[in-house]
Amino acid sequence: MRYLSLSLALFVSLSVMTSPVSALDQEARAKAREELRTVGGELQRLSHVFNLVHEVVAPSVVAIHTRSQEAVPYRTPFGGVFFGGSREVEVGEGSGFVFHADDKASYIMTNSHVVLRMNEQQQFERDRNGRYIGYERITIELNDGREIDAEYVGWSVETDLAVLKIPMAKLPTTEWADSDKVRVGDWVVALGYPLGVGYSATSGIVSATDRSTGIYRPVGGFESFIQTDAAINPGNSGGPLVDLTGHIVGVNSNILSRTGSNIGLGFAIPANLVKRVGEDLLAHGEVHWPGIGVDAEEISADQTQVLGLPTVTAVRLAHVYPDTPAAAGGLENGDIVLSVGGVKIGGQMQFRSRLAACRIGQEVALTVWRGGKVLDRSVVPVALEEIKKKRAAIKAEDEVELKSFGLRLGSDGQPGLVITEIDPKGLAGQVGLEAGDRLLAERTVGALKTADDAKPLARRQEVTVQVMKDGRVFWLRMRR
Repeated sequence: MRYLSLSLALFVSLSVMTSPVSALDQEARAKAREELRTVGGELQRLSHVFNLVHEVVAPSVVAIHTRSQEAVPYRTPFGGVFFGGSREVEVGEGSGFVFHADDKASYIMTNSHVVLRMNEQQQFERDRNGRYIGYERITIELNDGREIDAEYVGWSVETDLAVLKIPMAKLPTTEWADSDKVRVGDWVVALGYPLGVGYSATSGIVSATDRSTGIYRPVGGFESFIQTDAAINPGNSGGPLVDLTGHIVGVNSNILSRTGSNIGLGFAIPANLVKRVGEDLLAHGEVHWPGIGVDAEEISADQTQVLGLPTVTAVRLAHVYPDTPAAAGGLENGDIVLSVGGVKIGGQMQFRSRLAACRIGQEVALTVWRGGKVLDRSVVPVALEEIKKKRAAIKAEDEVELKSFGLRLGSDGQPGLVITEIDPKGLAGQVGLEAGDRLLAERTVGALKTADDAKPLARRQEVTVQVMKDGRVFWLRMRR
């Protein structure tokens, strides 16, 4: 009983000692709660913006399921295996969004890698004729849970974009932003169907613009990504990246990660290029690329400093072809391109992507640096195929055939050797070379100026050549 009295006394004593502090705590909490109501109410407006973005855009966002037929194996009583019949299996999934709709159908934008077959090396598969291969069945799951089969409209592996069609009229569509106006620090929301968990929205900021990762280089693609830390995971590919007004600023495309899941480095294809590609795929089922008739090379910060320009990488016109929009617009060999359409240019990938987003027949302003002066020029792009045909039609002299690599080269008075003929099933054709492209040099032989320079290559098993193709200069290794 004595111990109980001591404990009770101690409890009363402690209660008396702590009561003033508790009162102060209560007063501080009340003050904090009142301040939280004010500040939290202001921040709730930002939360409401995200709510509204979801309500505006979500009805246009879809899940995409690709399905394929596979043979069914059966075991015999004697231990053998034979295949009889087939079954449908789901191969992959991704995201997309409705960007156009009419009285008969609605059209969905997504990534090519979502709806075309890819091998274990993440390369697009081709059939015997060199055409890319799709899946036997593509199912679209709408935001309200309805499912419907889709058909292909067209694709562009160079931009990793594809358009699908579903027989449902006037589904809710999206609106485009001007991706050239996107700035680092802008809030963005990534929408899609990641990892099979269903529709999800994640938010973040634009971390960088005009970023290149090299992922599309094997197909001669265009890279000028919008980088974001908004979570993009497997399954998000093809979904929209939107600004806080609900406008599409890009198409979520790929991530950089050591784990295969998001670590804050996500990349989206800019809306201006997506819109341009989408228009062509709707109208023609393929993209008619614009061309101005130049080959360009990237120069380093050290080189630009020597020239008297700011210490950043830049693009120099290695060659301006005669009788082309570039020549007609007053561009010359050696010009440094500072901007295209008012957008500053800092690298070859950015230069190519800006030109790719231009429209055939519409004038484009360029600013170039030449001999210490800044000059304004304008060009009117034509179809790139027209320029290629002109190049291929040029009468070449002193031709040499590299039969093992599937091409023929000739000298036409221009830099390097022009490809005058190519076997689409040959090695050069398989890596994307075409008639009209040029080989400037071979790493061990040196500059290729005459057919005689290239003759030693006919006996080689492997070559590493410098290529001029579609406005860019790069090195390419071919091994037979």
